Amino acid sequence: MSRSERWTLGLVVTFFAVGYGVYGLFRHWNFGSSAFDLGIFDQIVWHLSRFEPPSSSIRGFSNFLGDHFFPIIVGFAPLYWIRPGAETLIVAQAVLLAASIAPVFLFIRRRIPSAPAIALAIAYGCFWGLQRAMAFDVHETAFAPLLIATVILAMDQRRWTLFWIAVAAMLSVKEDHLPLLTAIGVYLLLAGERRQGGIAIAASAVASFLIVGVIVPALNDTGVYGYSSAYVNVAARPWTAPVLLVTPALKVATALLWFAPFLFMSLASPLVILVAPFVLTRFLSDSPNHWSTVFHYSAPLAPIIAMSAADGLARIARRLPARAPHRTIVGAAAASVILSAFLPGRQPLWRIFAPGHYAASDAARVGRHILATIPADASVVAQAAIVPHLSLRTRIHVLDAGAPDADFVIAADTLSPWPAAGPDELRALIEQRKANGYTVAIQESGWTILRR
Repeated sequence: MSRSERWTLGLVVTFFAVGYGVYGLFRHWNFGSSAFDLGIFDQIVWHLSRFEPPSSSIRGFSNFLGDHFFPIIVGFAPLYWIRPGAETLIVAQAVLLAASIAPVFLFIRRRIPSAPAIALAIAYGCFWGLQRAMAFDVHETAFAPLLIATVILAMDQRRWTLFWIAVAAMLSVKEDHLPLLTAIGVYLLLAGERRQGGIAIAASAVASFLIVGVIVPALNDTGVYGYSSAYVNVAARPWTAPVLLVTPALKVATALLWFAPFLFMSLASPLVILVAPFVLTRFLSDSPNHWSTVFHYSAPLAPIIAMSAADGLARIARRLPARAPHRTIVGAAAASVILSAFLPGRQPLWRIFAPGHYAASDAARVGRHILATIPADASVVAQAAIVPHLSLRTRIHVLDAGAPDADFVIAADTLSPWPAAGPDELRALIEQRKANGYTVAIQESGWTILRR
């Protein structure tokens, strides 16, 4: 890689790191974040930074590794020794997502010239799967694009030590990546790497048994892996799987939107086989959250789509007559930037250019001031939009009908009332607390703080 390429790549990575971070920080400061999931991760990383079990009173787990297997989040803990808080997670996630552009570019540059390679790297940074992840709080998925891109790059360069280190790290992100390792093994077998492919498939099987069958249930308070129920329907009627994969139509729309930003060029590359486990695990799930373009679930797919698209483009170009390949590559890269910037619509990153993204309402300014008065050792019950501003404590719960007693109950009718159905239900919850003996400590600009 030339010096000019390093500088250009550095500028691209920096732009997206700053853009992702600025979006997330101001969204949080203006009370757009939530207990699910920024508050949860803030609390468990805080515990880890204090060398305590990663418990979550928000989610009700004494050890969150009994919910999902993501020991990778220990990597966030040292940052809390410097500056604990949700903002640290938001910035760290922004840097991790942006850093994944580097291995993606290195892979692409091996196939096409420098300028269109940079363009495809920019298109990758704009890809909606990454944008939805950075716009929806913070998750362990922040590590996935960088590690999956590194796995593919190492596999492409036949750097097997780096490959297996990246695979081990990838499996520590979440158990959802176990099927991906199987697909990687199949790809390697088809590519003639029988030894590495066989080891990958065997490692996936062994890791699946240990993680899903032993480790997570052992750390779960109920002694089971809690997400098998997401596949009850297909397990009971496996012959319906082909129909379940394409119904409702939302699943097909989401699949098309995976490939459309890169002109469906991924379909011309054998790497596209790595998309298969995501198709199966997401579209056979009973949870509608897994079917759409919302939330963070498509972030791990982002490097696969971009890298396979570059490989597919290079393969297509090689079949074209003289002079046509260069024009095709340049045109396809430019089109990918435009499509990735706008599909599927309402791309969050555009908000960083809108002045309204930075403007705080009076209620938000008042909220930040009065939340600073809550003692650090007090227990709290608050609506979900408030929780990540107070989650550096042992006991904090989301305000709903089943929430336990706490030192303080906090609500704001100017914020999202979720999980309450609306402002009326939120007010009813506050009135119920008053009836149970809580007194009003502060009532200002739509905010209510009750003291037990």
